[in-house]
Amino acid sequence: MKIINFISGKDLGGPKQSFVLYSKSLSDMGEEVISVVRKGAAIEPILNEMDLPVHTVTYSRLTQYLFNKSAVKNIQNIMQPLQADVIFVHKQSDFKMVREAVGAAVKIIGVMHSFNFNAKYIEYIDTLVAVSEPVKQYLIANNYKGSVLVIPNMVNVTTNPSYKDIPEIPLIGTMGVFRRNKNFHILIQSLSILKSRGVPFRAVIAGEGRAKLELIYLRWKYGLSNDLTIRGWVSNKERDNFLDELDLFVLCSTKETFGMVVIEAMARMKRVIATICGGPEHIITHGKDGYLINSGDSKLLANQITDIIQCSQEIDKIPNNALKTVTNNYSTEAVSKILQKLIQLTST
Repeated sequence: MKIINFISGKDLGGPKQSFVLYSKSLSDMGEEVISVVRKGAAIEPILNEMDLPVHTVTYSRLTQYLFNKSAVKNIQNIMQPLQADVIFVHKQSDFKMVREAVGAAVKIIGVMHSFNFNAKYIEYIDTLVAVSEPVKQYLIANNYKGSVLVIPNMVNVTTNPSYKDIPEIPLIGTMGVFRRNKNFHILIQSLSILKSRGVPFRAVIAGEGRAKLELIYLRWKYGLSNDLTIRGWVSNKERDNFLDELDLFVLCSTKETFGMVVIEAMARMKRVIATICGGPEHIITHGKDGYLINSGDSKLLANQITDIIQCSQEIDKIPNNALKTVTNNYSTEAVSKILQKLIQLTST
């Protein structure tokens, strides 16, 4: 079967990481897969490095008639000659354009990565996939009447992770797009609380985005210039090494439909603290394979970090259980089985 995997976003956020693994997993299943991305997308070189076929398309995402008509034409010029049987589309706003570009004969599978749902363009796809149970329930609550298949995001465990004890000066880390709803400022505030308590630590925040200057300012404001590193994106090549160096991984978000970085950190046997914000509480069982706390409370986060550091010998089981959870539920091997069933249903 010939499959097109299409995404229009250009950054390196969670949906784009998931997109890359869709292309790889479908290819590993023996399908002929062509990735289509917008020109300048950060994932294009990643796909090239993995020897995954990729085409680029140039168009504006402005919604006015002439821009939309031009976008459809450009997508058509790329996709029609490929003569795909199935197209995965990873953004709701692209459902209508892709349908208009390829016609009615090609089956389109829409992948919903977010809670930003409305009924617009849903009628243009054949099958709807949600990346988590909360997304599915959100769709139902917003009066979507069709069937929804849950296929979780996946992680590729490329090298064997290894357990390590928490050292005297632990490294606390996180990564993601620098947006306000990621609550990196809450982590910085919690680090200042740890410092005031005399709790030794080092910390690193990795990523890029509009809020970067604010984070640099907060680092200065709370006197953390010697304790906290703020760095750029972690490339796919260095992701395992980045996570392996950490002792604790923290996700502070206000809202996450899934939490790709959570399973990536758990796959490297990290002790993960995540907020109850949608996706993570459906991945982590508190006290078994990670930790869950309420969002927006820097003191609560500081308390949880302190407890982990001071009681590390009592929680050695957490990293091992984290790896088991990911292997059983979110590894490429586990999720590919669900994808394979979807492809079989689509081809009938």
